[in-house]
Amino acid sequence: MRKLYSFLMIAVMAIAMSFTAKADITVTLKVDDATRLTAYYQYTDPVTWSYNEETIDLTQCVGDGGTFTIPASYGYVYINATDGNTITSAINETDGSTAGTGSSTYFYLYGDAVLSVTSADLESTRTASCTVNVDDASKVILSYYSGAAITLENGTNTVKFNPNGESPFQIQHMNYGEVLYSVKLNGENQADSYGRYQVNVADGDILDINANFPDEPTKVTFSYGENEAEVLGCISVKVDGVAVEDFDGKTLEAKLGQKITIEGNTNLYNFNYAIDVDGSSTYFSGNYEFTATKSEYTITINATKYTTYNVYAKVNDINQISIYPGNSNTPVTLSADGYTAIELTSNSNYINIMPATDCFVKSVLLNGSEYGSNYGTSSVSVRNLNENDTIIISSEKMVRDMTASIWVDDITAAMYGYSVYRYSDRQNVSLISNETVSFNFGESDNPYYMSFYQPTYCNIFLNGIYQVPQYEGSTSYYVTFANGDQAKVYLASDPEKFAVTFTQDIEGAVTSVATDGQEYANWATGFTALGGTKVTVAVDNKKAQVTIDGEKAETDENGNYVVEITKDTIITISETTGIESVSIAPNAINNNVYNMQGILIIKNASTEQLNNLPAGLYIVNGKKVVRK
Repeated sequence: MRKLYSFLMIAVMAIAMSFTAKADITVTLKVDDATRLTAYYQYTDPVTWSYNEETIDLTQCVGDGGTFTIPASYGYVYINATDGNTITSAINETDGSTAGTGSSTYFYLYGDAVLSVTSADLESTRTASCTVNVDDASKVILSYYSGAAITLENGTNTVKFNPNGESPFQIQHMNYGEVLYSVKLNGENQADSYGRYQVNVADGDILDINANFPDEPTKVTFSYGENEAEVLGCISVKVDGVAVEDFDGKTLEAKLGQKITIEGNTNLYNFNYAIDVDGSSTYFSGNYEFTATKSEYTITINATKYTTYNVYAKVNDINQISIYPGNSNTPVTLSADGYTAIELTSNSNYINIMPATDCFVKSVLLNGSEYGSNYGTSSVSVRNLNENDTIIISSEKMVRDMTASIWVDDITAAMYGYSVYRYSDRQNVSLISNETVSFNFGESDNPYYMSFYQPTYCNIFLNGIYQVPQYEGSTSYYVTFANGDQAKVYLASDPEKFAVTFTQDIEGAVTSVATDGQEYANWATGFTALGGTKVTVAVDNKKAQVTIDGEKAETDENGNYVVEITKDTIITISETTGIESVSIAPNAINNNVYNMQGILIIKNASTEQLNNLPAGLYIVNGKKVVRK
């Protein structure tokens, strides 16, 4: 049984290896003339996935052909004709398929193959010819289908070509963006595609190319449908880049060859992304340009006017704020006293608020309610505004009178760099390995964005408290600084950190908690601290006392409790409940001890009797005390 099992395992492994092993391709390439061709093959290594290219020695492929191996399961074989030569046939004899001819061709192979390629002197294949008449050869590009240029002279040219590989001809203007006046084949106008012509020519054809436009007029007539009264004036026009000042919106006179530009006022009018040019719908996003090649055009503008309405804005200082309505690049003129009316359209129902240099937006009230937060020195967009909405904008001059600092162990551990910048204007803070870098900031600069790209580790502590990244596994953080804060960044090492937990059975006794000297407001929920962080707890000592991991803590010279975090730590704040021991007061009348019901328990108790009292509440010398 064991032998059978071993045999089956070997068989399974053999089959698996047969599937994973790379399958080479054996290629036989036959060429008729090695001097007229060059060849190479390309493949991707199936193990390393590296791209490879190898030249084929065609001198070994003449006649019966030469054989080579492509070390992959698929590959490409490329054949190129040398200057003055052409490929006349390219056949895969294994499956009967053919490849292209001309200046170059290729085969895609996914199995063994026998390839046959023939060639010839290029001129010997050009058995057809046509006549090309051109008025200005300096403005015309004429090329064979392969892309090879055809040299032209003004007047009549005889062009020889291979009817089986060099037609259609390609024709265009020498200068990008300009068009030819006309291209005719045997007297018939040929259609262009964005100024380019592709013309199938045959032996004996006559090709007329006119680059220059005659000095003749063209007329463009504009119509607007049923909305003419409302939308007349929705467009402006230019001729050769110059605005036509006296354009009446209905008729434009120009000359053939001139560029006509139509510009639509998309702030006030909706063009539905189309205009109609001579019966054909043409895409229009606010600008359309064409070169006049005929004597008359009819253009229909299907526009509708957006509705307009006013909103009202008030600012506390017109020198600190600019307001731009909708997508306009022109700010409105603001009133220094009271509200400013701002006209908006239904398609552009928003305003952009831009603070001046070194100023920031402090608040934006839309109809009395705060709109957003953390405005900073960036622009604020107030969107979806309705008629008669009110916007009150408060701004201030930026004052950067606070200081914080960042220390990093090794900034080079962030392999692809880092970003540390303030929210307001994206101003970066440059960090230096093992040095503390200080920077000034203001209220609206928070939060700071801190991101480190592919570091070895990434731990950030603010005043000793671990900062949580944007999401688990991220190395990007938003950190809010206060005056005097210090951040520590560990990229090359993973420092010890410990959980600090607070428990309390009395409310309001803690007056403050600080870490490394900086007050921390959210202490009650606990935090994770960097090893060595000093936690300072200030309490009302008349109400509470502090224990650290169950041990009573001692206060420092300021009456605060201070603990250096070297392990997971529990800080307990409990009510001050009484005395540890009771001694006889020197001037006491007696030391009578009563319970809380007023019953005398011990008359004139000695110190030893008082200290041996069971735990509980008592009245001694008229005062309530607790025996713990």
